[in-house]
Amino acid sequence: MAHSHLQSDIVTSHTGSRSSVSVLAIVFFLLIPLSSVAQTLNQQVNSLLADNCAGLGTGGGINQTPILTGLVGSLKQLCTPLPNKGGGQSQDASTAGGGAASVQGSAASILNRTLLGRLEDLKNEEREGIEQPSSMLFNPLGLMSMTHGANINVSSPFYASTSTGGGPITTFGTSSQSRWKGLGFFASGLVESLNRDITTFQDGYKSTILGFSTGMDYRFRKNVAAGLVGSFSNTDGDFRSGGTFSTNSYGFLTFAQILPTEKTFMQVTAGYTRNNYLVSRLTTAQVTLDGVAQGQPVSAFASSNSSGDVASAGFLAGYDHAMGRFVIGPRVGVNYSQIHIGSYAENGGGGIGLAYDSQHIYSLQSIVGILGSAAYSTRIGILVHQVNADYIHEFANSQRLITVRFVEDQRDNTTRFAFQNEVPVRNYFNLGTGMVAILPNGWQPFVNFRAMVGNEQFSNYAGTFGLRIEL
Repeated sequence: MAHSHLQSDIVTSHTGSRSSVSVLAIVFFLLIPLSSVAQTLNQQVNSLLADNCAGLGTGGGINQTPILTGLVGSLKQLCTPLPNKGGGQSQDASTAGGGAASVQGSAASILNRTLLGRLEDLKNEEREGIEQPSSMLFNPLGLMSMTHGANINVSSPFYASTSTGGGPITTFGTSSQSRWKGLGFFASGLVESLNRDITTFQDGYKSTILGFSTGMDYRFRKNVAAGLVGSFSNTDGDFRSGGTFSTNSYGFLTFAQILPTEKTFMQVTAGYTRNNYLVSRLTTAQVTLDGVAQGQPVSAFASSNSSGDVASAGFLAGYDHAMGRFVIGPRVGVNYSQIHIGSYAENGGGGIGLAYDSQHIYSLQSIVGILGSAAYSTRIGILVHQVNADYIHEFANSQRLITVRFVEDQRDNTTRFAFQNEVPVRNYFNLGTGMVAILPNGWQPFVNFRAMVGNEQFSNYAGTFGLRIEL
């Protein structure tokens, strides 16, 4: 009797033996919860297409002729018994395991990276009466740099020195004397590398992110300020198992900062981002008979154009302790996001292109970190160098079931099935360092670098650079 053998030729392949799919197994598959049968996308596709697509409920199987009404295109061909071989022919297929889903959904696993990338564009913004390194130049949610805390001794020919009994103190400012009363504008660029490793459930990829942000902030009074920033970024990447993707992101973020005391601060943020995903992933199907491949594998690209929305909110609080020209202090915060990915269908795919149901992803992340900074007087102005280390913990985002169907299965009772994404990493760290120059004309150029460490699924490095102008 003829029998089939699974063949999977993608990088994230999974091999193993299986017995013939029986009618009882099909009924069992349809009745038990999706969570009980969820597995990798590659395994699910192979199981459904085996034995003349018996898993699709076509009535096929070993020694049976399937009923193909409602199946169209390449999928119908995959489910058609081989000619001149009698009964018992089998069809097997492999597909790029979760590659399409990994781009749209995996962002929640590193939500903090995305949110921090937006907020880092707002660094070094508000400086009035500079007397010490800013409490928030390069902190985890580095928003605005409203000075508070103890004085730091610096000297520069560009700034007047005063004395408070403890030595010379350099001060300068533009906000309080400005005709705009504290209004500032800023712009920054982002260059980032984000790579995902191949895992059991999802394909790996390499990507480069280029972004641009611009915005404004306003000081309502000495200890309260708020602002708005708009941003655009493009992510271009390549799947390790074949295919490419491109993501365009448009968003805005509102932020506010309050200084309850001279050495403490609180920041709140709220934002929205619209993502558009263009994905082309490689699928491969191979027909087998008695474990022997029949003809060449059929490879095709499954392409899709989908979109998603991200709503986010964050809170951060911190304390700064000054020691001469140095400042050190802890930071504690929380970020929440809700991601919605609309339903979409792939084009092409050699019969195994997928139509995805809409997805909702929730993420709640805590931040515990520490920041250190130091200010140095030079001939051109004051240079402030800061470093930070932040521990990130994910509470809400977890492994999900992604529900799909074959696009070319156009029956009224189409077979829907589910596969799992990878379990998100719960704990990792963000490390950062950077420099800002405080110039006498009110200009504040800055540059900084950030790296994610301790995340076994992702590697991430980013650099931001920009300029803030106080009017």
